[in-house]
Amino acid sequence: MFLLVLTFVSCDPAQTLLISNETDADATVMVVFKKGDHYYKFVEPSASDTLIIDLEPKGQDSQETFRFGLGTWKIQSSLDSLVAAIDLIEIKTSKSKNLYQGEKQIKAFIKERIRGSRKELIEIKLK
Repeated sequence: MFLLVLTFVSCDPAQTLLISNETDADATVMVVFKKGDHYYKFVEPSASDTLIIDLEPKGQDSQETFRFGLGTWKIQSSLDSLVAAIDLIEIKTSKSKNLYQGEKQIKAFIKERIRGSRKELIEIKLK
């Protein structure tokens, strides 16, 4: 019985991206993907290469979660595969507008937001 339970339990955590708005105003995150077939996809393939995430103020509909599969973002190929799929990230709040473009900027932005006991979560908090 114990072996049967182990068969259905994975040791790997789910790779997750969590974007949350902690401001008192609406905020928007825009992610532009590179053309081509990439391992990590935020949404089902569509005609557009741009994903726009509108978040309401803190305490309301203020977060969006994307789950990718099993593993950890600490594995270099996982992070590199995600970065390779993204052309730019733009974050707009009522107080600021930030643009991250190019592999170095995007990788640094994502890498410093990796969280979780097993480094399974990328947490982007808009403040």
